[in-house]
Amino acid sequence: MKKQRILAFALSFILLFSMIIFPSGVIEVQAAKSLEEIEQRQQETREAISDAEENRKEAQDNVNSLQSEANELRSNYNTLYGKLSSINKKIEEANDSIVNTQSEIAQLEEDMEEAKLAETEQYEAMKARMAYFYENSHDMNLLLVLLSSGSFAEFLNRATAMERVISHDRERLRSYQELQLSIAEKQANLAEKHEELQSYQDDLNASQDEMDDLLVGTSAALSAKNGEVGDAEEELASYERQLEKLRKRMKSLERQQAEAQAAAARALAEELARAQADGTVEDTSGAISATASDVQILAATIQAEADNQSYEGKLAVGSVIMNRVKSSKFPNTVFGVVSQDRQFASYSSGMVDAILQRGPNESCVSIANEVIGGKRNGNWLFFMTKAAADGFGIVEYQQIGAHVFFLVWKTNTPSVPTTTETTQESTPTPDPAAQAVADSVIDALNEETSDEEDVLGYFDETGAWIMN
Repeated sequence: MKKQRILAFALSFILLFSMIIFPSGVIEVQAAKSLEEIEQRQQETREAISDAEENRKEAQDNVNSLQSEANELRSNYNTLYGKLSSINKKIEEANDSIVNTQSEIAQLEEDMEEAKLAETEQYEAMKARMAYFYENSHDMNLLLVLLSSGSFAEFLNRATAMERVISHDRERLRSYQELQLSIAEKQANLAEKHEELQSYQDDLNASQDEMDDLLVGTSAALSAKNGEVGDAEEELASYERQLEKLRKRMKSLERQQAEAQAAAARALAEELARAQADGTVEDTSGAISATASDVQILAATIQAEADNQSYEGKLAVGSVIMNRVKSSKFPNTVFGVVSQDRQFASYSSGMVDAILQRGPNESCVSIANEVIGGKRNGNWLFFMTKAAADGFGIVEYQQIGAHVFFLVWKTNTPSVPTTTETTQESTPTPDPAAQAVADSVIDALNEETSDEEDVLGYFDETGAWIMN
């Protein structure tokens, strides 16, 4: 793995060497053009992401709206189904009542026939007995009854018995007639009830047909709406997939931007190294005249780069920025240094602007004022993470917290040896200063995304994008 990394660095150095043989003006134009293209693609991708997110939001709203309509249809369907179930139950109850009423009517018809038959029989018996009494009711017969009676009391008893028989027959006849009237009244009431039940059943059957039609219509509408929901969800999923691709493209562009920033910084790192070798060391100490805006920008950058570091760590980052302001190799203003192309990723990513909008914290503002006033804890022009420094084999730096700071980068990474068993020329050791700048940019990019909820991946120390 280490040999592969050395080989990758060596190939990068060969590419760099092939570029720097041209005039410096050409190098700058080509690098700037490349970064311009990357930044243009980034801007286009941001706009595409914004459009896709807006489309996704509209699609999500459409899904929610359609789902709400589907839920309402489903609720209506359930309500109609409940009403239909209730109607069906009432129809069953009405059918039972009709059957019972018909049974009662049939029983009354039997009772009426029996009453009529009993009345007829009673009437005929009464007629026969009355005929007998009337046929034998002349004076002689009465005289014979009187003479045949042992006493007058017996005569009266016989006469009373005859009257009782006749009275009883009349009472029985009247009771049969009243029974028929009662039965007829019950028949009339049951017939009316039967008619009402039949009408009620007809109404229920009509309601049942109506509920059936409504259920069929609602079921069809619900099925169609579910289809619309499915189509809308598929559209939403397509926007999600589009966003995923765009985010991956943005991460790839960020990697390319980091590589472009590192390539552009190589020339500066080499020039500084040559100056150091010639014994030319700039004095970057001292205070500068700064505006309130300079203080805010410097404080926001310190917070973006080292908010989780100690006072000394924050002061070291501020020192690097202020040393660049004082150096002839960098812009001579705080904003110029921080916003310089291919340098601070925390600025190009918008993190510094985000902090400026809400205001940097008091600690970083205080440190910004101190370094502007001339306070430094080193003359460094570069910094990176300790882990990256160990990976590159850096041997001279000053570590403060999670970062290391340096002016000239010296590394213990050996060159690839030349052997007589290969026809390939030996590869020179890559310039570690250029790689340090690249790593600082990559590390800054990773820090920018470390607090995001949905991080797709990260940049490793070689600048390669690693997917999570």
